[in-house]
Amino acid sequence: MNRFSRYLLREIMPLFVAALVALLLLLMLAALLGVLADALARGVPAGLVARYMLFKLPAAIGPGLPLALLFAALVALTRLGQDGEVKAALLLGVGPSRFAMPVLALGLAVSVVAFLNNELLVPRTERLAGDVERDILLLSPETVLSQGTFFSDALGRSIFIEAIRPGGRFEGVTVITPGTSRGPRELIRAGLGQARPEEGVWLLEGIRFQSLRDSGITLDIAASEATLPVRGLTARSSAVGDLVYLPLPELLARIRSTGDANAPAERTALQRKFAEPLAAAAFALFAVALGLYTFRSGANIGFVAAMLLTFVYYATWSVTKLLGAQGTVPPWLAAWTPVALYAFGGLFLLALARRR
Repeated sequence: MNRFSRYLLREIMPLFVAALVALLLLLMLAALLGVLADALARGVPAGLVARYMLFKLPAAIGPGLPLALLFAALVALTRLGQDGEVKAALLLGVGPSRFAMPVLALGLAVSVVAFLNNELLVPRTERLAGDVERDILLLSPETVLSQGTFFSDALGRSIFIEAIRPGGRFEGVTVITPGTSRGPRELIRAGLGQARPEEGVWLLEGIRFQSLRDSGITLDIAASEATLPVRGLTARSSAVGDLVYLPLPELLARIRSTGDANAPAERTALQRKFAEPLAAAAFALFAVALGLYTFRSGANIGFVAAMLLTFVYYATWSVTKLLGAQGTVPPWLAAWTPVALYAFGGLFLLALARRR
């Protein structure tokens, strides 16, 4: 690596680290002000909340790495043009390719790191975060749950809660024990419930127990109260988790096993696994092209414009991934559209800069 390439990287890297830290703080703060702020207010230990935030950090790093590179490269390269350093380098015989190569190499390196993080680290930390969330659930159920939420416990039973009250109290609890394809094996309904986290159980009141066979009731009894073990309880929100966090072999197996021939959510996640890390390389190309274009045209791209260009990707990414998961647009189009916008935008700006 020559001296000029090292100089470019020294200009970009401090901004890259600062932008990444700022993005991570914003993403983690958003999570903390949501569910976890209520958890702290209800007496959940701060150490448990800190563990949850630590395990959620790799999932925030995934989209944060490319976005931080985009912002850092835009600010650094446009500053070089505005201060006349690009002009001085060209006068000394440094060609445009010498600007592009180190930045593109950095973009590819960030893409590789982002892919490895998403594939190797995030699936494990997401499972650990789920374990911590279950601990928070046992200590303060109303902090994590919402009305109309389904759960599954260690015995494979499905649990539905109709309403949640302060102090770990529930109303309208339904417990379904799965059976065959013809219907469930057991059905328990309770009018009221009370969490006993220190004992690892829920105390149910006003119980109706039914045993079923081939969708027919074979036993129907009532009881005033009973206890329901909740160790190994797994929160199963009505919102589907982000499938991109699944390891690649597991995601491919899920696509093959699904009954839906299209499987838009799974196929969109598969495309995103490669598109989102490669966004860093597209951002590097776009930043180089914009830096050369602003130098030759005399335009001024400031701090606010760099933030706006960074936000445009995040907004486009948020919308297209949702449309792809719903099957509104093809999975490949949903995953690659935000990346293609910056890649083709960079090529277009390079063509304009060359003409000038």
